[in-house]
Amino acid sequence: MKNNLDEGCIKVASTISKKLKKAGATVVAANCDCDYADYKISANKIYTNKELYNAISESNGDILYIPFASNTLGSAVRTFNLVRKTGSKINVLFSLRWNMNCLTKWLLKASKCRVITISQESYEFFKKEIPGVAVHNVQVGVDTSKFKPVSEDQKKALKEKYGLPLDKTVVLHVGHLKHGRNIDVFLDIDDDTYAVLVFSAVTEKDLDLKRELEKKKNIKIIEDYVPNIEEIYQAADIYVFPIVAENNSIDVPLSVLEAAGTNCKIISTKYKEIAYFDDAEGFHRVSNEEMNNLQGIINEVSKETSVNTSIIAEKYDWAKALNDLKEIIR
Repeated sequence: MKNNLDEGCIKVASTISKKLKKAGATVVAANCDCDYADYKISANKIYTNKELYNAISESNGDILYIPFASNTLGSAVRTFNLVRKTGSKINVLFSLRWNMNCLTKWLLKASKCRVITISQESYEFFKKEIPGVAVHNVQVGVDTSKFKPVSEDQKKALKEKYGLPLDKTVVLHVGHLKHGRNIDVFLDIDDDTYAVLVFSAVTEKDLDLKRELEKKKNIKIIEDYVPNIEEIYQAADIYVFPIVAENNSIDVPLSVLEAAGTNCKIISTKYKEIAYFDDAEGFHRVSNEEMNNLQGIINEVSKETSVNTSIIAEKYDWAKALNDLKEIIR
């Protein structure tokens, strides 16, 4: 849980914890800097600290645990220990998923936890892998009051504000700078296209790939945290999500939802929850192979005049997600 929300797992954990705190929940931050937490605990790797359980025992009710590592063996051990030491019902939210060994499955079953997922694919995975464990799915998460459409005049003003060309198609990607996210596809864009790549300030970067991208005059790299990131989305003409490989993003890529909230045209692979998004004008799901012809797709999409991607974001609004989450915990 951090203040700089430029990474998916961090954004999910921070948004949920802030909103639940406003609704009366106690926030315990284990091993992370969090200025809004009620308790900041330096916990060991398996959560056996007396200080941690003292903090938890100050409040009544169920526990919502959001492990950054998601459904690893370590997270399962911590879930089990939280139950054993507190006697509380544990709800554990996994923002992505890994294959689990027998011990991980046993620990989750033995903890009698509820598993909360954020994608239909992961929901079906956990239902199959740990039968008998209650599994729920919550659709998260975009703030549609913040990520919202702007007029053409406002879009032009935002392009000027961020030094973006008015005579080129501006495409955007927000995420991590590493080969696993298929960022290499931006190396082949033509001069008529201008790419803005906003990379997370909290994750390790692929420096070789960065040097290759920096050679392109029509690519702008932003590495610093951008407080008003919605303005970058609103300035863009097309949002591109090229990820192919598993576990290079959380189950529901929040950047795609944020782009949809601004009614931006979207070109995306069918990565995880994206495969379940509604169809909408201006929203293009492409195969992994088609993404290799990114410039050709951009050329076609840029000609379109009708866009209605904001309807995708409506189902994943944070207000709805938090209501659903509170109902599950109740």
